[in-house]
Amino acid sequence: MRDAPPVLWVAVAFAAGAVAGTATGTGPSLLPLLVATVPILLWRGPRSRGLAAAICLAAGLVWGDADRRARQHCSAHVRDGARAEVAGYFVRASATGASSFRVLSGPGDKCREPVRVYARASRSGAAPPPPPEARFATVEGRWFVTRRPDGSRAVYLSASAVRLAESADAAESADAAESADATTADVPWHHRLRSSARQRAGQALDRTLGTQAGVAKALVLAERDGIPRELWDAFARSGSAHLLSISGFHVGVVAALLNGLLSLAGRPPRTRAAGTALGVWAYVLLIGAPTSATRAAWMTTAFVAGRLRRTPARALGALGLSMLAISVLRPGVVSGAGFQLTVAGTAGILVLAKWLLAHWPRHRGRRWIAPPLAAGIGASVFTAPVLAWHFGQVPLLSLPSSVLLTPLVAAAVPGVLAAVVMDVLGVPGAAVPGAGAEALLSVVVRTASALGDVPGSTWNASPREAGLLVAGALAAMALGAAQWRNRPAVRAAAVAAGACAALWLGQAALSLAGRGRVEIVAIDVGQGDAIGVRTPGGRWLLVDAGPRSGDADAGMTRVIPYLRARGVRRLEAVVLTHPDEDHAGGLSSVLAHVPTGAVLGPGFGAGQRGHMAGLEEARRAGIPWRRAWKGDSWTTDGVTFQVLSPAPPTRARPADERSPNDWSVVLRVAYGEFDALLMGDADSRIETEILERGDQGKVELLKVGHHGSRTSTSSAFVQAVSPDYALISAGARNRYGHPHPQVLARLERAGAQVLRTDRQGTVSVAAKKDGSASASVSASAASLR
Repeated sequence: MRDAPPVLWVAVAFAAGAVAGTATGTGPSLLPLLVATVPILLWRGPRSRGLAAAICLAAGLVWGDADRRARQHCSAHVRDGARAEVAGYFVRASATGASSFRVLSGPGDKCREPVRVYARASRSGAAPPPPPEARFATVEGRWFVTRRPDGSRAVYLSASAVRLAESADAAESADAAESADATTADVPWHHRLRSSARQRAGQALDRTLGTQAGVAKALVLAERDGIPRELWDAFARSGSAHLLSISGFHVGVVAALLNGLLSLAGRPPRTRAAGTALGVWAYVLLIGAPTSATRAAWMTTAFVAGRLRRTPARALGALGLSMLAISVLRPGVVSGAGFQLTVAGTAGILVLAKWLLAHWPRHRGRRWIAPPLAAGIGASVFTAPVLAWHFGQVPLLSLPSSVLLTPLVAAAVPGVLAAVVMDVLGVPGAAVPGAGAEALLSVVVRTASALGDVPGSTWNASPREAGLLVAGALAAMALGAAQWRNRPAVRAAAVAAGACAALWLGQAALSLAGRGRVEIVAIDVGQGDAIGVRTPGGRWLLVDAGPRSGDADAGMTRVIPYLRARGVRRLEAVVLTHPDEDHAGGLSSVLAHVPTGAVLGPGFGAGQRGHMAGLEEARRAGIPWRRAWKGDSWTTDGVTFQVLSPAPPTRARPADERSPNDWSVVLRVAYGEFDALLMGDADSRIETEILERGDQGKVELLKVGHHGSRTSTSSAFVQAVSPDYALISAGARNRYGHPHPQVLARLERAGAQVLRTDRQGTVSVAAKKDGSASASVSASAASLR
């Protein structure tokens, strides 16, 4: 890497600065330093690589902070929770996720980028159809401004209605459309052209690809709506999800096809290169310019420029150019997983794969076995820390998956493109390449699903562990003399030993730092409950698993990422307080992805979907399901858990005469002088029963019952328990009005510090054995529910 081209170092420094600038906002303070050091760099010339990197880092900080301020400018013009009626057009529409809407008039027209719009699901949970793209429309809904992990604010619009305006007269009926000439002509021509081309291509795939049309759309059009969540999860577990996401691989296939067609047409090399670059950019812009595809397009441009200048471009230089271009044009994406994965994967192929091939044993099959294996190893090793950092898991079967599936996908892409082109142009026989591509994609889907079901196919790793492994590996590479570093076996062993040593030492230090405290965390899952309890010995229990509504599964999107970020390998138990969907909806996902010792619950159910799915998953995984009734207790690492409610059913009061909230498990957590009370959805009648039995007095922490509903947390109960801290788990702007102002007033009169997930994100309280406690708030965004 010492002979890496200067543009690579410049790009790395600038990108690192852009990440820091968007997160910290320290750019303006470095602007005078940047201005003062540029003349020094110009004077010293190419000898000052370190100074150049420092200046580029500072420039990235300034540029990233400018991008952050631009996004803040957008959020400053809308009010969180306010009703909105805006006019504009959809740049990208989705039925299951967020659509991108360009606001032309109304609140939000100051936003530089399109606003993300979420369509509300129907009462039955069915997702609404996607809105039409590139058509002038009026969207009614409610704004909300949420916090990103970097501390900045993001603007979203929850849409309750979408109305299309075909003409100026129709547009005048919307209050947000202030101008009578707001028609479909306001939609830029390139958006209309792109939308029309995508629509026709999607319809062609529906006609020619049969059962694999959804996979084909993801493969060549970057549309994911047609692929079920379970299939995406299977591809992710098998390490082959990148094959269905538009990436440099797909752009490379398109570039190869274009180059082949131009060769058949008899074009000279330089003309072929220029035509290939133009075709690649047309394709990338057609599919919406995903980050990885844009990176590949810039690299293609660098290679073409080298061909035209008759000076071949270096691969690492082309990678540096693509990084620098994306960092300058779209600094907000540099901190995202997409940019980091595509850069890391490409660097792994260019650096580690090249090194492996140079030291690969010579044998008869070296020419055709070594390159794909080396490329797979390089990409897997370099992307593993990024996957662990952003997603908390690393697929262990990515190498065999890539070796098996990449040739099949590479063979399917030309058939998919041929089917689209032939169908759109009306050429007879489009079904023939479509049938061939459908057969290949069916094999891909079945193989990826089978690999994803292999036990132990993924390694759960926290961001902390990923950072320790990378730091240890880099430290081992930086130390030592050139003699051992030039010996492949010794170098690989030293890097592995350094990574393992850093991981062990770091984990040991962090484990010792957490000793002697119990921690109770209210995970931000929106309108629902998911409470994590960490014992002084580092063991974890989970009380409830968050809601699920349609495809929105808080267990998968909120609970599991939090547990992985904290390095949780196993849950000693999941306590399901009661079977309501806002508590049990995410249970099946948690049980499927996190090893769990047991599920404890009231033992009653009323056929709720989340509860039944969790029960089925527990049976499949062999996880015992036990009843938790008043009087049950157990101790883990010095922490005592005691069930205060519900009481077993009696003849006078059978289970079927109770509401689900009456079954709610009330759990007391005691550690020395510290006491916490987790109320589930228990109402004031259950509170009265607990007080009459004398089961509970003063507590340091109260997890407020029923999300702060006024039917719980009565004045008598608050006075009796007199909590120092009160955790309230509720969704931002939920339709129930939780938490109720009366409940907040009672808690404030009792002197409790109120911690709310709807306003503060994930909140936690850590306590020592002497009863002293402290609260902390994470940077997680409030829920969209």
